[in-house]
Amino acid sequence: MVVNRVFLLAFVLLSPFYSGCIEVPTVRPCPDNACFPLTSDSFNELFTQEAAFDVLALASEHEQIRVRSTLIQEHQGERGEIYWDVAKDDDAGLRYVSTRYVVSGLPLIDSEVIDGQGITNIRSGSDWHQGRDASPHYVDPFFELAQRAATDPGGMWPPFGFDTSQLAGLSWTITGDAFSSQQVASASNDTHDFIIELTGLSPQIIAIEVYSGDDYEFILRVTTEDIVIELKDSLPRAQIPFVPQPPNLLATYGDTTILVGSIPEALAHEANLSEIEIHATVGGETAASMRLGDGDSNISTTDGTWWNLMWMDAGQQGLFSSLDTYYVRTNSTAEFDVRFYDLWADAWTDQPF
Repeated sequence: MVVNRVFLLAFVLLSPFYSGCIEVPTVRPCPDNACFPLTSDSFNELFTQEAAFDVLALASEHEQIRVRSTLIQEHQGERGEIYWDVAKDDDAGLRYVSTRYVVSGLPLIDSEVIDGQGITNIRSGSDWHQGRDASPHYVDPFFELAQRAATDPGGMWPPFGFDTSQLAGLSWTITGDAFSSQQVASASNDTHDFIIELTGLSPQIIAIEVYSGDDYEFILRVTTEDIVIELKDSLPRAQIPFVPQPPNLLATYGDTTILVGSIPEALAHEANLSEIEIHATVGGETAASMRLGDGDSNISTTDGTWWNLMWMDAGQQGLFSSLDTYYVRTNSTAEFDVRFYDLWADAWTDQPF
């Protein structure tokens, strides 16, 4: 319940400020030809432009980009913190996503993922592991996360847009450094303090900070230079992270029970079928198992119990991948579960790293 309240609080607080994650990038002209330094009126005019600060627009313009966001909120004596760090290097075909959720000093989620090639690096807690992707397909992480947010608007996703129009009309104090062409604007209203950083002779917003005393902090910052994403090898191996979903079908016909399940589209990394086993478990013990590459297997015991395991390779051929479907048929009257074992990592796919 604490986690849910923190996530709900994040949406309540941020929804007035960030929106429009998939706006088309627009040209940012100099208001009144007064690029540097901006006056308060010229700065407010900048806010009237569509997508004045749209991370997706910036991501489409830059081959290398990093975006960090921070949300800290005090509510009813509890402190919630949400941190995102997303970066990409199109030339190297690598991307980086870091997520950290903290409630009252307790980290609930603390992970980093580097992928895009055949090797992946994953950190959970303090330990780094090496995973693999048998079918690497580099996708811009900013647009992938935006697509997921559009599909699941109730989820918790990084803010890739900020509704700057709601800041228009404030009285801004603006300072600048002509050598670096950077400007910093600050303003306040009755409840919040705002700091906005711009760069370039045709000024472009690269950071927004919002504060309300010690109770609220929101930061969204973009970097387009000196982006370094590196993969490491020879780390401890990590299993394909997969927890079986509720079955598509679970029914009994006569003395035969049939379970049908499938691999969801959300599976991010693939593995060779020969490296994964399916297990039907009863009371935590394996009653029947099969290497997925075998496709079909019949197992019988001396007491007359039989199991039929079948794997339909409907997704990427030869790979444990989305859209694949599995069938378990048995005359056993015992309740059973389906689990998967990653032989390459020597670990169950549903266990923590």
